[in-house]
Amino acid sequence: MPPSSPSTFATAQLLQNALHRLKDEERTTIERHIPQTSTDIQSAVQGAVNAANNKRQACLDNRWSCTLNGRNVILREKADKVVHWLDRFRSVGDVVANADPIHIGLPWAGIRLLLEAAVAESNQMAALLIGCETTLYMASRLQVYIEFWHHLPPEATRNNLEESLAVMYAHVLHFLARAILIYESSAIRRAFSALWKTDDVVEFEKNGSNLAIKVEIDASNCDRAVNAQQQEIVSQLQQNMQKVLAELQQHHQLQASLDHLHLKIDLGKIPYAKGAIFNSSDNAHTLCHPATRTDLLAQVQQWARLPDGKSIFWLYGGAGTGKSTISWTFSQWLTDQRGMGGVELGASFFFKRGEGDRDSGNRFFPTIIRQLTKKIAGLDALIANIIDSDPFIFDKAIPEQFRRLVLQPLQDSSINGANLRTLIVVVDALDECKNEKDIRLILGLWSQLLQTTKINLRLFLTSRYEPSIWPVFQNMSVDMFQDINLVDAVSLSTIQHDLSVYLNDSLASIHKDYNDRLQGIVLPSDWADSEKIRQLVEMAVPLFIVAATMCRYIGDLMFDPGERLQKILHNRTVGHMSQMELTYRPVLEYLTDQTEDDGSQEKLCLDFRTVVGSIVVLAEPLSKNGLVTLLGMPLRSISRQLAPLHSVLHIPADQDTPIRTLHLSFAEFLLSEKAQKQSFGVDSSNAHVALSRHCLRVLSSPHGLRENICDLKCLGQLRHKVESTTIASRLSPVLQYACRHWVHHVQYSLRQIHNDGEVHIFLKKHFLHWLEALSLMDCISETISLLVMYVTLLEDARRFILTYRYIVDLAPLQLYSSAIIFAPQTSLVRNICGRLPTWIQRYPETPVGWGLELQKLEGHSSSLNALAFSPDGALLASGSDDKTIRLWDTQTGREVQKLEGHSKWVSAIVFSPNGALLASGSSDQTIRLWDMQTYRTLERLQNIPTPKTISFANDNITLVIDEKIFNIGNSSSFNADSIKACEDKTVSVSGNWIQRGSQNLLWLPHEYRGIATFNGDKLAVGATSGLVSIFHFESTEQGELENDEVRKPMVEPRRKVICAVAGA
Repeated sequence: MPPSSPSTFATAQLLQNALHRLKDEERTTIERHIPQTSTDIQSAVQGAVNAANNKRQACLDNRWSCTLNGRNVILREKADKVVHWLDRFRSVGDVVANADPIHIGLPWAGIRLLLEAAVAESNQMAALLIGCETTLYMASRLQVYIEFWHHLPPEATRNNLEESLAVMYAHVLHFLARAILIYESSAIRRAFSALWKTDDVVEFEKNGSNLAIKVEIDASNCDRAVNAQQQEIVSQLQQNMQKVLAELQQHHQLQASLDHLHLKIDLGKIPYAKGAIFNSSDNAHTLCHPATRTDLLAQVQQWARLPDGKSIFWLYGGAGTGKSTISWTFSQWLTDQRGMGGVELGASFFFKRGEGDRDSGNRFFPTIIRQLTKKIAGLDALIANIIDSDPFIFDKAIPEQFRRLVLQPLQDSSINGANLRTLIVVVDALDECKNEKDIRLILGLWSQLLQTTKINLRLFLTSRYEPSIWPVFQNMSVDMFQDINLVDAVSLSTIQHDLSVYLNDSLASIHKDYNDRLQGIVLPSDWADSEKIRQLVEMAVPLFIVAATMCRYIGDLMFDPGERLQKILHNRTVGHMSQMELTYRPVLEYLTDQTEDDGSQEKLCLDFRTVVGSIVVLAEPLSKNGLVTLLGMPLRSISRQLAPLHSVLHIPADQDTPIRTLHLSFAEFLLSEKAQKQSFGVDSSNAHVALSRHCLRVLSSPHGLRENICDLKCLGQLRHKVESTTIASRLSPVLQYACRHWVHHVQYSLRQIHNDGEVHIFLKKHFLHWLEALSLMDCISETISLLVMYVTLLEDARRFILTYRYIVDLAPLQLYSSAIIFAPQTSLVRNICGRLPTWIQRYPETPVGWGLELQKLEGHSSSLNALAFSPDGALLASGSDDKTIRLWDTQTGREVQKLEGHSKWVSAIVFSPNGALLASGSSDQTIRLWDMQTYRTLERLQNIPTPKTISFANDNITLVIDEKIFNIGNSSSFNADSIKACEDKTVSVSGNWIQRGSQNLLWLPHEYRGIATFNGDKLAVGATSGLVSIFHFESTEQGELENDEVRKPMVEPRRKVICAVAGA
């Protein structure tokens, strides 16, 4: 709009109208802070800009952020917005300042004072900046309305518009006056009163927006009393006003859009098990035939719909009984419900052995919560905030992932489950999770969630009846779950009926497809009569996988269905075959049927074992092209081997989609002892040997590993800032597979590792390149537990990773600078695998060797008071003044769990002899007993003075606390001899020495002095700083330290490698 010179009287009248709407104290405050001249206005605005820039720098220096509406807000960005709005006012200039009441009438001196206010912490800064930014945005809107009012023709209707402008103007002044009054109050009051509260700012903008709507309505009615020419002027003014308002709104909403985009990016960081989610493209499955499983599905659906249904439905049965098909059908039904009947699919996880992350519990809870964020309002913001605060949360142990990603967010007060439908979480084939401990953890933790959250979550679970699963349910309240044995609960006649329906329908489809393809009635209508169907049903009962495999085998359009049906029925009469052998043997007989020549047959069988044997033992599936690269075989050879196997393998039409076994039983059959006697049998050890060599070949090839494989421009570039597309283009699926799994294949090959062997040679040349690739793939933590095979270089490599894992995970290229520079002088990795950077002219002095210290563990924020190893040495527990107990993996240095519950400092901790419990004592006068499976408090003993020592008797239920005996089990008696039996030689710190009994073992430098504990050849030392160090000793067969092994530890220069940092 072109500037004009409206009446100074009108301008003053509008300001006075607004001021008269304020309370006396507020009006006086505003008037005192309104500059009197144009020069004073510009000076005050410039002062406010300078103060805002200072606040921006303070936010940057302190890295301040806050939580607003469940989102983590970077305060520097809020300061940037304040500067933007101030610059807008400053750029208007003196001409407008002479007439614009927003320049004349805003208390600029007061705004400058607010921005100059001393702020000591992030919450105060957040309130100040958010309040100022919102005020200036509302004032900018008001300025646009007032300019429109100034330019109206004299004849235009103004009264209503002037009134609504005055009300909105007073709204802005009132908000500023309240903050200025708080600022000018006593220092004591100011210390306890924020200038603005976040809720006040939200309410201010809401009410201001409502007042703005009233202004715009009145502005649209200003042309009623004007002539046609003036109407055209008013219309143009209205268009100009709306254009400028749209620009303001666009900038104001830009940050909200950026926040939303940032939220989506955060949630995109959640790693998940590919293929584990229902309806994912690489999780092909079939549904139950509509006429089968009707009663069972109706029962499951009724459970889902019942408002008071039990929390868990466990469906179990043997291999091949159709559990996964039922899970898939139930998931499809839940999806189709779309909330009707008050129920829908909340999340799913389909386990599958040998499918990467699908056969492990490490990605279970991240995969589930990633799906639940789409179903539960507000959960996405909470999860994004957790990722912001702890980017390494997905590397934590399963219980910590559960606590931080699932339990705490779902218990948050902002999550309201009152209006939510029942969310069903479907978990299929839990028994195919390869780690039994993970299985028990998942069930135990999930039952804990169901008891504490407001969200109506239920779990539908299928599995075999395995020892890792059924004991968990035996110890669970019957009010929490119901279970069904898929075989026992369904009558034999029903199973036979369902199999008959399925076979009749499938064979009819095969008949039609075959005849249509050949365009003639080639296959007679009675090719599969009722008697043959009956015989097939008899062969299949009670396993649906048998019926499905037979139908896929018969229905392969490359062969004659009638001949294949006869072959299956013929095998039924040959000798004594197991049900699985009857199922899979016809599929594999082509290996011996196709040729009479022994040499050709042997070559065919060898290729089968190479291709199919690899597929069944791969750590995760690969595509045809992936197999070509890994196995070094032509595509036509691989395709020829796979062509007859569509009945047992999922073989996609394209070359880049992974090939999968249709059922775990096929792999189990090929690897079975009985199959080893056949030409198609696969020797697991030999298959792993071959795959380990193929992996090392791929990694060592010209297109394999190299330094800076992604061509990063900066040595310090952070991994999370490297584009995923860049990583994918430089690290092909096969290269990533080889990086992640070559050690797995070496371990399962059951072969010894030797110096100067192929593994040793590979590591000498490519060890650092391998670590770089793993870091880029976000898999660096996996390597520590993998390198347990002991040869000289591997042990040095393990120490190297333990020490530098943190920085390598953060910035991969630091492998070639920081890690190499600071490694000990005799480190084999330093001298054989790497080279010192030439851009550093003088290197720091480093220890000669690794010394005794294995790793440093940081996480506690205060002094340590207690340390204890678990009986097997796998865990180290540390208790601190920070009221927490932390559990550390002694092999990897990873923080496994943080135990919280004590209200004061932790004074003593001890594991039970069987490792199932941990007891902790505190100055809060309580003893807590922790379950080491679920990490929950099992029992709490109260009114016990701060304990100095706690020990368990060998019975695992008797505690000795400062020589007083407490029985924590059901038994009322105990054996005093059992208490003596569990005592160990005391390891303690005496002055500068670690002692066993009265013998000096190890002199400690100042920074390592504190408390200590032994386990076998490991020593843990806790310092007053909260640092935990683990040392390694050579020991005799009896476990006693040799005198010549007692030596001062090599203490490296002051560099702390953080293995685990809570909340980081």
